[in-house]
Amino acid sequence: MIQQQRNSAKQVYGKLYNFVEYKKHKPYFDKPMKITIGSPLNETYYLIKNLVYRGKQILAMKEKQDSNTIILVEAKIRDGQLIHISKLSAEYLGAVSGMLGRKDAFY
Repeated sequence: MIQQQRNSAKQVYGKLYNFVEYKKHKPYFDKPMKITIGSPLNETYYLIKNLVYRGKQILAMKEKQDSNTIILVEAKIRDGQLIHISKLSAEYLGAVSGMLGRKDAFY
């Protein structure tokens, strides 16, 4: 846990942060990258955005650099490695698509 304190009029105020909880709400990938997935067929996707929505790591990927189709998946990360991705459920599609529509949502 991290303790943050500030002084104000000779009083000390503290706020306690749980680092593990903070990390769950922060995007894991901070740069665009190439991700190859699949077995026996390996397909390469280009990660264009990673965001967190309701505690889930959401990846926005394109199959090709010049493609207009964006694929939204939920990522499972364990011990610092991407171990599994699954199609994003329909209940989250509208909200996540809206977040991606903002200009500040991309790298």
